[in-house]
Amino acid sequence: MAAPKNNNYWQFRNKHGRDFKYTPEGLWDEAVKYFEWMEERVWNKKEAIKSGDLAGTIMDIPITTPMSIESFCLFADIDENTFSRYEKEKGYEDFWGVTTRVRKIIESQQLEGATVGTYNANIIARKLGLADKTDVTSKGEAISFGAFLKKSSTINDKSE
Repeated sequence: MAAPKNNNYWQFRNKHGRDFKYTPEGLWDEAVKYFEWMEERVWNKKEAIKSGDLAGTIMDIPITTPMSIESFCLFADIDENTFSRYEKEKGYEDFWGVTTRVRKIIESQQLEGATVGTYNANIIARKLGLADKTDVTSKGEAISFGAFLKKSSTINDKSE
């Protein structure tokens, strides 16, 4: 039997909504576990020895794995949207300090790894939004296709 229409049973609930998967302290504890786990994860990069008697021999060079928000979310079993909500939305203010710290630690590890040459600097720069954006074509002015056609037809007329 269904509840009668226009009832007020909802008022008798002890709480509304579901529980968070983590408390702020629990999320930080999970982040610390993630950081420790990532320290232990090592990839082997194949490099050729460049000089000496062993020149040309391929050798394994152990390289630490770069951290990322995406891999942290997988590790913590939360969605990236959840992390984003924890980071910015009202109602999640208790999480703001933890998510800021987690993001800064991850970004710092990525940047430092790129700086010392462990990680590909171009990929890390794009990931961190550090790409150098220089306008070399229009000097800051809007580009319109019509102006291009007009300019190119003038050049073609002069060359005939």
